[in-house]
Amino acid sequence: MRRTALAVPAALCALVLALLVSGIAGLWDIDVFDRSITDQVPGLRTPALTNVMLFVSAFGDAVYLWFMGPLVLVTLGLYRNWRALAAYSAVFVLTPIIVRLVKAWVARPRPTVDLYGGVEAFSFPSGHATNSTLIYGGLALLALMTFKGAARLWAVGCLSVLILLIAASRIYVGAHWPSDTLAGLALGGLMLCGLGTVTEYPANNRSTLFTVTALALTGPLYALLTLPAARMLYHALG
Repeated sequence: MRRTALAVPAALCALVLALLVSGIAGLWDIDVFDRSITDQVPGLRTPALTNVMLFVSAFGDAVYLWFMGPLVLVTLGLYRNWRALAAYSAVFVLTPIIVRLVKAWVARPRPTVDLYGGVEAFSFPSGHATNSTLIYGGLALLALMTFKGAARLWAVGCLSVLILLIAASRIYVGAHWPSDTLAGLALGGLMLCGLGTVTEYPANNRSTLFTVTALALTGPLYALLTLPAARMLYHALG
């Protein structure tokens, strides 16, 4: 993909990330921004909406992304896009490590304490938002390059909406501050722009179609199977 087409989104992601990091560093009051949003969330919660948000959030679970990530890599391998395969593989493996290191370094408490243990007890940046942006964004990039017409519009649109809903769900369930999810979206988006520069246009769309179909079939099934456990974890939600 042409680098010029990715320059603007990459610059925007870098700007957002720099702004949020400056807030974490204390250069401006990021807590006021976060609380202005999170304080409104309890009034929006209903049992039905909570189930929807828990369902959506499951698509960003590490367990499920460890299934979808390799499928995207297999897609690249079938297209014989070796340079992109190497780059995607490295970024898919390194990004969760980077997120955990930043979490440990910043050590920012989550809005709801005691949800997780260890380094996952910290919230900045959101791993769900970062990794979902990277993996589902990578699949959207392949769909953009291989699909045509309405299929391209639907695939890219649905994947983009899924990424945004996952980020929003993490705020809704009290797992993250808004700035955590924005940082995850920006970090994942910045890395995705880099991957876009080494992704070539495949000759056909069969492998991408298989991976998109696998997501459409297995994602909802995984979310439904894990919904009872999610309800127990976030038992305080309305």
